[in-house]
Amino acid sequence: MPELPEVETVCRALRPVLEGRSLAKVQCNRPDLRYPLPTDMEGELKGHIITGIRRRAKYILIDFNHGLTLIGHLGMSGRVLIEPPSLFYMKPGPHDHVIFMTSHQYKITLRDPRRFGFLLLKPTHHLENLHPFCSLGFEPLGDHSLVASRFQAVLKTRAVSIKSALLNQAIIAGLGNIYACEALWQAKISPLRLTNTLTLEETKVLLKEIDDVLTRAIDAGGSTLRDHVQPNGNTGYFQHSLKAYNRANQPCVRCKVTLLTKIIQSSRATYYCRECQQ
Repeated sequence: MPELPEVETVCRALRPVLEGRSLAKVQCNRPDLRYPLPTDMEGELKGHIITGIRRRAKYILIDFNHGLTLIGHLGMSGRVLIEPPSLFYMKPGPHDHVIFMTSHQYKITLRDPRRFGFLLLKPTHHLENLHPFCSLGFEPLGDHSLVASRFQAVLKTRAVSIKSALLNQAIIAGLGNIYACEALWQAKISPLRLTNTLTLEETKVLLKEIDDVLTRAIDAGGSTLRDHVQPNGNTGYFQHSLKAYNRANQPCVRCKVTLLTKIIQSSRATYYCRECQQ
């Protein structure tokens, strides 16, 4: 499933193509994905200027000048492809479910083989009051309210494993399994530690490493382990930098002695070093 860096990569690719432009055509090749597609999406969006593209957690938000926002989620296997006018001869594939044609002749395709992604159309000024946005926690990048003292205070109200807490979207939004494993490894914190045992200094280190992991992953175009492809068709390459995730029974690259362990937490695989992470 695309995580925050993969979604941010998509947003950054879409901005120079879509911001300040409008849609000339919206082609829906099926009536639904995870949910029914917005009713008369072409009629609602055609001709209106796109004023901004942003991300909240793992959601892509495309704002239009008439007060509507197109909300996109990539689900398990969704990807966004950007094709310039020179590639218009390419025929849609069997999983190209929604195609947007821009006023300057670019083609934006939502491709989703498993159809767990979705598109919703909502009033922009209501977003923060709507599910799921009303229940999302701290934004791990660029949220000035995410300081160690506040984060620690939230963690101290719970007695769950820190790994499970990092995957809880009501605590911190958008951080997925891959990057939670990596951040905990970098912070030298065991994924089994209970949230109410973390000191303020450990919390500061953890937030720093979360920021570092996500920033480096975005710069690398995300991680391509199965489905993620950047909008230009290239794969991400952060998977080549992973120090913990998917490295069970391989030596820890820090202590160089202990073999990394794989356990299951909250139905997700966790990878960590029993020696380095305490």
